[in-house]
Amino acid sequence: MVEGPGCKLKGEALKSRARGQTVNSISGTVVERSRKSTRDNTSSFDCLVGMKLTDVKTLGKELFAIFESDACLRIHFLMAGCIRVNKEAQVFGSTRIATPTLKLSLSRDEVAFLGTSIEMRSSAECVQKYSELIDVDICSPTFDSKRATQSILDQPDRLVCDVLLDQLVLPGVGNIIKNEALFNAGINPNSKVSQLSEDLVALLVMMNRDFTKIFYKCRKEGTSLSKFLNVYKKQKCVECRGKLIQTKIGEYERLTFWCRSCQTNTQKSHTRLPKRSSLLGWVIGAKDQVAWSCGTCTLVNKPANNKCSVCLTPRQPHSSHTQGWSATPQHSHVQFPYPISPGVSLPCTNSLTTKQHSSPTSLTALSHSSPSSLTTHSLPSPPSFGSSSTLSTPASPSYSSPGVSQTPQQGQKHLETTESPLCTTGRRYKFRKFGVTFHESQSDPIPTQARDLPIQEPGSSCQPTTAATSKEYEERSGVVLCGHRESAKKFRVVKDNENKGRIFYTCGKPAATQCNFFMWGDEHHPLCGHGKRCLIRTVLKQNSNNGRQFYCCPLTKKKQCDFFQWV
Repeated sequence: MVEGPGCKLKGEALKSRARGQTVNSISGTVVERSRKSTRDNTSSFDCLVGMKLTDVKTLGKELFAIFESDACLRIHFLMAGCIRVNKEAQVFGSTRIATPTLKLSLSRDEVAFLGTSIEMRSSAECVQKYSELIDVDICSPTFDSKRATQSILDQPDRLVCDVLLDQLVLPGVGNIIKNEALFNAGINPNSKVSQLSEDLVALLVMMNRDFTKIFYKCRKEGTSLSKFLNVYKKQKCVECRGKLIQTKIGEYERLTFWCRSCQTNTQKSHTRLPKRSSLLGWVIGAKDQVAWSCGTCTLVNKPANNKCSVCLTPRQPHSSHTQGWSATPQHSHVQFPYPISPGVSLPCTNSLTTKQHSSPTSLTALSHSSPSSLTTHSLPSPPSFGSSSTLSTPASPSYSSPGVSQTPQQGQKHLETTESPLCTTGRRYKFRKFGVTFHESQSDPIPTQARDLPIQEPGSSCQPTTAATSKEYEERSGVVLCGHRESAKKFRVVKDNENKGRIFYTCGKPAATQCNFFMWGDEHHPLCGHGKRCLIRTVLKQNSNNGRQFYCCPLTKKKQCDFFQWV
C-alpha cells in the first residue's frame, strides 16, 4: 500500500504541475460508474468542468485536490496507485492498470490517476480535517511528537500495532513503517498500549518519524529502500540472527514481522538503538567506539570493522586493545595460512608500534601482557610440510633473511618491491592463499551435486548456446531468462479467477519495451485431490511452525480438499 511518504511526493508533483489550471473535460472509470447509477446519465464529477485547481494538500495517505466553489477530490492511492501527466512516466510509483480511474484534461496538461480510489468531497470539510490532523501527520514538517505520543497513550486498551495504523492517530504510517518502527524501538507488536511506559511510547513515535524520513528520501531519489529494512519480509533478525516471527494480528490483520528476543518492551542499552538504517546512528555505546585487536594476527582494527582487515577473522565480543592485559602469551597456538620456519616470530601490525625493527628476521609481537612491555615470542617449530615448510618472501636488495626460502611457492604472490614485509605501523604485509590442486584434496569426498555438473575451463562462459542447454542452465541455476536474455520477474496472480495465487514469470522491463515472455513458476508443485496445481502458503500462527511453507489446495475453503504437504 502507498504509505505517507509516497502520497506526499505525489501531492508535491501534482501541485507543482497542475495548480492554477482549469478543467476542460473529465473521463475515467469512476465517472462512468457514477453516470450509470443515475437516471439522467449525469455524474457528481461533472461539476469540476470549468473549475480551477486552487490547491493540493496531503494528509497521511490522502490527497486533497481543492477546486473552486467548495469542490474537492479526495484521492487514496490504495496498494500501488500513481499519477501520470501527459502520458509521461508514472510519477513516484507504477501500476499495471492501463485504464485511468479519473482523467482530468486541464488547460495545459492532462492528468490521469491510475489504480486509485476517488471521491467527491466538500473542500471546507477536507480543509478542516487537514488543519486538525496535520500536526500528527508523520510526514508533516510541523510534526508534534508530544501530541502524537499523547494520542497513542489515550488508547490504552488497543494493541500498539493497531494504534500505529490508525490514520486518525498517526496519519501516513503504513505497514512497512509500522514493522520497522516497532523493531527499532524494541516493542512487541502484541503488546497493549497500557503495557508500555511513556518513555517507550515517545521512543516509538521517534522511530516512526525517523524511518519515515528515510522512506521519503529513498522514494524521492529513486534509491532502493530494501537495504534499510531490518524485519519487513525478512527471515532472520539483523541483531541476534534469530528467526523472525511473521503473523497477522490485530484489528486490521496486517502482516507483521517481529523478533521474540529483541522486541521485549525494554530499553536494555543505547547500543540496541538502530545503527544501520536510522538517523539515530550516532547513539552508540563507548565500547563500540574503541579500536579492537584481532586475536589471530593482533592487527588493531577500526571500531566499525566487524572482521579483521588482514586475516578476515570475525570480531570477538568485547575485543579491544584497551582491555586488561595478561602476562601469558596467547598466540603460541595460532596457525597461520602459510608455513613458518623456525626462528621466525609472530608477525604483528599494531597501530601503536611506531619504531622500525632493527632485525629483519625477528618480528616484534604484542602480547597481552602489559601496555608498556613489548616482548618477542618465537613460535615453536611447525610440523614438516614437505617442500613448502618455509616462509616465502620476495627477493629484494634491502631484505635478506638466512634460513628463509627466497623461492615463491605455488599459490603465493610476490609483494610489491616498494612494500616492506616487516611489521611496522599500519598494515605493511599481506597474507596469501595457497592454491589447492586436485591431487592435494583427493581425500575430500566430492559433493553429490557437483559430480553431475560439467567441468568448465577457466575463463569459459557459463551462458548456454542452444535452446536445450538454455533450459538446462535455467533449471540448474534457478534463474529464469526472458526474451531479452535477462532475469525475468516473479509475480503472483491476484485477480479473482481460477489461477488466483499461482506464481508466474514475465519480462521485467518497462511496459514499452517488454517482450511477450510468460512462464508458470509452479509446474513443479504437486497436484491436489482435484488435479490442480497446489499453492504455497505460509504458517502465520505464532507456534513452533511459524514461517514454514506448505502446499495446499488452490480452491476456496468450502471447496478445498484435505491435501497438505510441507514445502
